[in-house]
Amino acid sequence: MSNYSNLDLQKLRLYNNGLIDKFESADMCVESLIGIQCQYQNYALISIYNRTNYKCNIFSNNNLIKSWGQRTTLHIYHKNDYNLISDLYCQSDNWVYKYAKHLKIDYSKYLNSITDFFYENNKKTIEKSEIQNIIPKYKSKEIMAWSGLLILATYHKVLYGILNEEDKKLYKQNDIVDSKKINSDLIYRYFKYYGPATRQDFLHWSGLKYKEIKEDLDKYIKKAKYLSIDKKKYYYESLPDSKEVKISYPIILGKFDPLLISYSDKEWILNGKNKTLIWKAAGQIEGVILFSKGLKGTWHYSLKGNKIIFEINEISPLTKGEKNRLEKKFVKIGKELFQREIVTVYRGGK
Repeated sequence: MSNYSNLDLQKLRLYNNGLIDKFESADMCVESLIGIQCQYQNYALISIYNRTNYKCNIFSNNNLIKSWGQRTTLHIYHKNDYNLISDLYCQSDNWVYKYAKHLKIDYSKYLNSITDFFYENNKKTIEKSEIQNIIPKYKSKEIMAWSGLLILATYHKVLYGILNEEDKKLYKQNDIVDSKKINSDLIYRYFKYYGPATRQDFLHWSGLKYKEIKEDLDKYIKKAKYLSIDKKKYYYESLPDSKEVKISYPIILGKFDPLLISYSDKEWILNGKNKTLIWKAAGQIEGVILFSKGLKGTWHYSLKGNKIIFEINEISPLTKGEKNRLEKKFVKIGKELFQREIVTVYRGGK
């Protein structure tokens, strides 16, 4: 038994993940964390904002792209990781390949059609609607379901998504030069920026089966530093003194924040509370609000005119002082990231 608690583990992860000791740029943040999940673009921007001194226009940064990767989900990636991610998941035994096989579809034929479209039309970009028009109509709906063909197109390095302010579904013909990164680099970064974490946590985050990454993962773990909590080994690259980590609470994590999708065991953030408060049906993950004693609430937002409405669901009642501190942080997000007036609405907590 170690002297570490789940709250200590929470502090260490917040620190290593860039929420206390921030990254110098959006580039460094996205590359270090091996992508930011991006089903909802604005929440992905909040994840980056929380970890950087957000002074640049992320949409003018040509190093950042959209592509599918871990758990066949859409991410914002740094270009340096595109080939590594594509090569790894192109070989993975995931649902998208099983689905194509189930449909009895030769997806390589359609990937070739997309490549031909770029050359025949002398274009570098293609819209989702144009991709749908390339595919015979009787197959289009099936193979495009859940972005299936788009996932395959990124895994096979045919194209990648363009990050844009309007969140348009626009894709560019692949022009990325091989960055020479390998699987061991990905494993190292996971434990550096998400650690301390278990082997099972890594497998959960990556969406890979152990057999698919066994050689590289075993090689890393054999030499890695670790701490023990309740007889589990948590591996890491660096470990600040949790007693010296100074955190400006509250910590606000948005939907699908990197820390909310990266661990098999959720107790480090739940501290005995019900898992379904955060991890909802159909794969939805709520944003969370953390204070010094742990989880205090969940949140989401909606846009209405020139206002952004933050709805806070109190799990434990918030004091007046906690609400004041929370609202200051939401005002900062609303002003600096969305240029909107904010409204906060509280639910529960009685």
